[in-house]
Amino acid sequence: MLLSKDKRARISTYALYREEPSSNDPEFFHIEDIKSRARLFSWQIGAHSHPRMFQLVYVRSGGVLARVDDREYHTEGPCLFTIPPSVVHGFDFEKDITLGYVITVSRVMLAEDQISRCSTMHDELMQSPQVIDLEGFPKDQMFLDQTIARLVDEYRQNEPGKQQLLEYLLFSMLIKLGRVLRTPEDQRSTDHYGQRYQKLCSLIEKYYRAHKTCQFYADELCTTPIGLNRACKAISGKSVGDLIQDRLALEAQRMLIYSSAPISLIAYELGFADPAYFSRFFKRRVGTAPSAFREHREQA
Repeated sequence: MLLSKDKRARISTYALYREEPSSNDPEFFHIEDIKSRARLFSWQIGAHSHPRMFQLVYVRSGGVLARVDDREYHTEGPCLFTIPPSVVHGFDFEKDITLGYVITVSRVMLAEDQISRCSTMHDELMQSPQVIDLEGFPKDQMFLDQTIARLVDEYRQNEPGKQQLLEYLLFSMLIKLGRVLRTPEDQRSTDHYGQRYQKLCSLIEKYYRAHKTCQFYADELCTTPIGLNRACKAISGKSVGDLIQDRLALEAQRMLIYSSAPISLIAYELGFADPAYFSRFFKRRVGTAPSAFREHREQA
């Protein structure tokens, strides 16, 4: 959704959300957990921008609807959004569930030669927003969690060298994120998604007659329905629900071809409580009624 000039003119600008811009502090650094600010606004952060600030929004867990410039992202943690200065953004976080952190630093601080030399993705990070899916990178997520914990601890203290250590920790995070972004998208996801897809197929083979939900399979694989559907679509182009129904339809066709059992019995064998509902399901998936399918195969 592109924003008109009139709408852009009404977009608020802040140093932090709902805080008016303060003095241009070249060493400005701020970190807070998502809950602290989001719960003040019913977990909805309206469209706004930070003209002189760069932000990292790390969603560790929970769902989020993000609006960044002219695009919308409906995703789930672990993921990270990079928001360069003046980029319009807003977030609707899953209420009372979303966990994560928002790191805000001055543009001047990130323009230093030190970070330009350290980060291979400095220009990309500073010029255009990025959405980094961390689900397939457990080691990188662990590094991120540990570094943020150190940032929070150092931010709350007032020890000598505080600013230098904050910069060091921030730079190390950006280097790590640059590496993830440098990894080709296919290489990032294929292996991880492929393994999850294979495990799902094995589980579907075991439980398809029980008509288990996507949530059940996600729980079995220690993930979320969103994450599981993401893996399925990356590998097969289909959702979890499509895979389950495809397996049921395949077994129904086999039973209609290779057995003489009544259609009602086949329906019960496949976990359908109502043979009429089974017939509607079969016609929707295969394109013809079970009786017509069997008759056609017998005549072939």
